[in-house]
Amino acid sequence: MLKRVLLQALLLVGIGVNIAFLLINLDPDRPHLKRRTHARILLRASEPRAKWMMANELSEFGSDHDLDLEYILAKDFDEAHEKLNEEAKKPTGMLLADIDDEYADDLRDDKALRPIQDGAAPEELQPAMDEYLPEAVERCKVNGTYWFVPKRAQVDILAYLSPSIEDAYLHWTEHRKNIEKALKEANGVGLPKDYQLERSPESWDSYDLFVAAWTWAHHPARWAEPVAANVPPGSDLPPPTTRPRLAFRTGHGEDAVRDLVAAFFRHGLTAKDIKRPDAPAVLDALQWRALFRKHHLLAPEAEGPNGIDSFAVNQLLHDRKIAMAPVNQPDAFWVHGGARRNADPGMRGPGDLAFSNMPAGASLEIDPTTGQPARKGKSFSFDEIHMWAMPIHSPDPRLSWQLARFLTQRGLQLREAEAQGMLPIRKDLRLSYPVSFRLDWMQRVLHASYRQIFLGSADLPDDLNDIQDELLKMRDRVLAQPGVTLADVREAARGH
Repeated sequence: MLKRVLLQALLLVGIGVNIAFLLINLDPDRPHLKRRTHARILLRASEPRAKWMMANELSEFGSDHDLDLEYILAKDFDEAHEKLNEEAKKPTGMLLADIDDEYADDLRDDKALRPIQDGAAPEELQPAMDEYLPEAVERCKVNGTYWFVPKRAQVDILAYLSPSIEDAYLHWTEHRKNIEKALKEANGVGLPKDYQLERSPESWDSYDLFVAAWTWAHHPARWAEPVAANVPPGSDLPPPTTRPRLAFRTGHGEDAVRDLVAAFFRHGLTAKDIKRPDAPAVLDALQWRALFRKHHLLAPEAEGPNGIDSFAVNQLLHDRKIAMAPVNQPDAFWVHGGARRNADPGMRGPGDLAFSNMPAGASLEIDPTTGQPARKGKSFSFDEIHMWAMPIHSPDPRLSWQLARFLTQRGLQLREAEAQGMLPIRKDLRLSYPVSFRLDWMQRVLHASYRQIFLGSADLPDDLNDIQDELLKMRDRVLAQPGVTLADVREAARGH
């Protein structure tokens, strides 16, 4: 009898459990039982980087929101621009897109985007935006409306091999007579009064850069190719060689334009004078370029007819063939060798790699009353702000906003910065990077980057694309003629 009662009770319990499961499945508010949806995200990234993001970031968001996220790749921001315009014409379910601030106005004018704040609750919008660097937030806002969420920053800094600085500091006086002679040909004086080479590149100006470059070009470098050589144990290192050890990005590409115009701004140019070939800052920067060219102080690869871009500069630094060059944050990680498991192998002796802000501009012309440069500029570098943008036909604006916020939270920014070499855009990470980042070389990269932003950085001039060909032609005219005086440079710049 008891056995029968127990069986009946168990049967009733089983029926009750089945009814409960049926009711649960009828309840649409259970998030773990929602139907999964498909959406896309546009990334300006390589395939390996996109796979890393999917494995370490996007998959978590998809799991939390019952979302199957598919990434679409663009090789550069030009292609991202094209894909967003295509999405505006034929929607495919794109939630979010990775863009550069240089393209923001064009994409808004093309009606390819809608404000990111459309997906935010009013009470959460401003507290959320207050988490990011104010310099970045300013570029995300148009007429009081937040169109974008900051993604990351990028700014050029100076990378150098520490032993090369020590070498220059110890040996430059051996070459002082020839340095003075070369400078006197350009400015009629030579070095500024009481000149001494600064020990740290953080304090350098144009004269320090010239003095160091001259010393490197005329002094054997034990810290260069001998260290890079992968010789068997017990074998002799190759002998040190003497060659120019400074590199800029030259030629006629976008990298060359960026380096050239940044030099103008370091010498004091303002955006309103960029079309003036006779602006003092333009002539001062070009005079230094002419002097470096005349004495072949740039690496021979940089002085070739086609010049070199950032990839070639990075390779020279990676191979320890040069002492110093401008790099951005991903460049710095690639040259050093990243921290993630499958990162490309970095340079040999990466402990020698150090970073600083760019040297301040100073005119070759000397003020006769003080014996100091007649015009002094500042340390300056162009920066970029990468942003998350919402496509005009986002299938779920709220989800677009949530995804942008998820990808820029503190933990993921920290993880991505360590793995991919990005400059975090969050206030808390700018304040805590000496503690938050485990590796001291990463801390040095970030310190130089944030210091550069503090000392001087800005977006590229709006009309640069319209005049960049003329600027390069002006530079080529100056470098094609042999003169290095200010008068010679002025005449060549004017096209006479």
